[in-house]
Parts: sequence; C-alpha cells; structure tokens
Amino acid sequence: MSIQDDIESRLRHLDSFETTFKELSKQMMAPPQQLFALDMLAVAVINRSLSLISGFTTLIKSRNYIGAAHLARPHLDNYLRFCAAWLVKDPHDFAMKIMEGKRIDQLTDQNGKLLKDYYLVEIASKEFPWMKNVYKETSGFVHLSKKHIFTSTKLKDKTDRTIEFRVGKEDQYVQDESKIEAIECMIEITNCVISLLEGWIWTKSNPDKLEELKKEHFG
Repeated sequence: MSIQDDIESRLRHLDSFETTFKELSKQMMAPPQQLFALDMLAVAVINRSLSLISGFTTLIKSRNYIGAAHLARPHLDNYLRFCAAWLVKDPHDFAMKIMEGKRIDQLTDQNGKLLKDYYLVEIASKEFPWMKNVYKETSGFVHLSKKHIFTSTKLKDKTDRTIEFRVGKEDQYVQDESKIEAIECMIEITNCVISLLEGWIWTKSNPDKLEELKKEHFG
C-alpha cells in the first residue's frame, strides 16, 4: 500500500464515524427514552463533530493541510467541554446554563474548580495521557505560530543557508507523515467523543450508576 493509499484509507475510516454518530443519536433519542437537557448538548456535540470531520477530510483531500489541521483543536474542544458534564453536580443544569449563554470556563465542577481548558485537559489526560500534548500542538495551529512558517517554507541548501517558499492555498511542503498524524489525531479524538456519548446513553438507562461512571472515567 502506498502512503497515499494509506492516507485515503484513514480518511475513509474517519468519514465512517458518521454512521456511528447517527446510530448513537437514535439510541439516545428514540422512544421510550426520555429527553433531558444533556441530550441537547449531546446533539450539539454530535453535529459539531460531524461538521468538523467533514471539513477536515475535505480540506485534506484538497491539499489544504493548514486549514485541516487547525480543525483538530475545536474537535478536541468537543470532547473536553462535553466531559465537563461528568464533573459537575448536575449535568442537566450544566447543559441548561450553556443553552442560556453561560461560558463553560466560568462554571465550576462539583469541587468548585473553574472548568477552564487547562483544567479539563489535566483531568482528561489521566485517562488519555496523549491529550495534553495534542492540546498544546493543535493550539499552535489556531494562533499564528512557527507551524505556519515551517509549512510554508523549505530549507533548499543547508550550506548556502537558502530557503525556498511558495505562495498558494495548497500544500507545498507538508510531509505525508504529518497528514497521517493529523488524521490519526482526529480519529482518536472522535473515539473519545463516542465513548462519552456511549456513557451518557448507558447512564440514561442506568441513572443510579452515574457516580460509578464518573469514577471510571475521571477518578
């Protein structure tokens, strides 16, 4: 398998999550399930995930790595801020506050800690140690940084200390390995989001087990 075939295979895997998300939506919302405020937040997470994944795969296929890579950060945000519902006293009140326009980073968990990104990353990294580094690296694409310089130029001659650059909307100097890494990042984040959705669906059927689920995921 060529590296290009490998990239296309991974993109198909990422696209295939649409079926999973739709199936989870049916399980979460179909009768006789009750409707809760947290369901509305979960639907928002699902729709945002589908939109980000679609945009990411489209941009990678269009050789727009910079546009694609920066979408990993809001996708990670999907997981981090949805997982905050497992840290608060009342997940449904938490969802209602978000619908009222309250900022998540100004709300607190059940121990009174503000739900700021760095705190959510710290909590999430207990289960997924790689998440802290992904947060740091993907944040580098959101703000103008060295990542944008190094994907726009290439060292042409080390001895002469000359560089080459081109201006255009398509990838010029992005390695295929970097694209694969970005795709895998999106896949892993999606798996984490799906895990939370499955946990919520399970909780709806077993409301008395919520505390047990919290301990399993976040200690």
